[in-house]
Amino acid sequence: MLFLAITAFIVSFVVTFVVTPLVISSTKKVGIVASDIHKKNKPLIPELGGIAIAAGVIAALLLSIAAASFPSLRLFFNTAIDNSYLLAVLSVVLLIEIIGFLDDVLGLRQKIKFLLPFAASLPLAAVKVPALHPFSLPLIGVITAVTPLFYEVIFIPIGIAASTNLANVFAGYNGLEAGLGATIALFLFILGYSQGNQLTMVFSATLLGALLAFLRYNWYPAQIFPDDVGTLLIGAMIGATVIVGGIELAGAILMLPYIVDFLFFKIPNRLPSKGWWSTITDHGLVHEGKSVHLGQFIVKRFPGISEQRLVILVLGAESILGILVLLLYGVIKVF
Repeated sequence: MLFLAITAFIVSFVVTFVVTPLVISSTKKVGIVASDIHKKNKPLIPELGGIAIAAGVIAALLLSIAAASFPSLRLFFNTAIDNSYLLAVLSVVLLIEIIGFLDDVLGLRQKIKFLLPFAASLPLAAVKVPALHPFSLPLIGVITAVTPLFYEVIFIPIGIAASTNLANVFAGYNGLEAGLGATIALFLFILGYSQGNQLTMVFSATLLGALLAFLRYNWYPAQIFPDDVGTLLIGAMIGATVIVGGIELAGAILMLPYIVDFLFFKIPNRLPSKGWWSTITDHGLVHEGKSVHLGQFIVKRFPGISEQRLVILVLGAESILGILVLLLYGVIKVF
């Protein structure tokens, strides 16, 4: 059961680790760069790093599809996964990558970018995810009011659209996007392993491997930015993993930093595309005035905090949420 997930992790890690320098070199040559605004000299950093993340994720998903499709490989990897779910998630990933690339290169209108993930969720909605498990919550049990039709037509599109858009707007600090996504993927993997859910394990291990490799180049000081083509993919993979695994409550808890940023900072300020950054001084980051980003709120509470420490603080808070999830699902037992 574990062998396929470990293999997917290794493949996604290696492919992303190899492809990222190629993306750095290519984007530099054609001038696809952006200013690193939290550095004093505002260096120009290559963009579109999400392409490298996608390369690792797609390679691992293709391996998993092969392992679930061919009898000899099914026996070798000891898997009974239905490849239709793997194909559906691969389709979602490819569609989300097209959306992210178009937005990064052409600049989609905010409303269009918000709505397109609903369409991208259709392959996952079409493969009868409710057949895998009924909708249930820890300590409560099965929620019969959530019918399969409601799940497929309403819940899955909303879930994928929400996770992709939430992950996309909480960004802007070196290592934040990939680090937060990797932390969530790690706890989803632990939860999937505890439940014996091979699909959850494969999807989370795939995302974890790609993001850990990407962090080698995206951690402070960043050599490349993920951009929308990366953040949208991270959100889509988290959403798909949670939905297929039937662990929606875990997903909601693990995405609380995104949710807090969106509800308390983005929505009240009408989804600002500017002014979300902090000011760099000799003593660290500072921010005065209204906060339109959770990062600015943290900086105001800890004036002079470094960019690295801010990201580590967020990842620490995410780890606490991950432990809470493991407690709630009985993976960690207190008594």
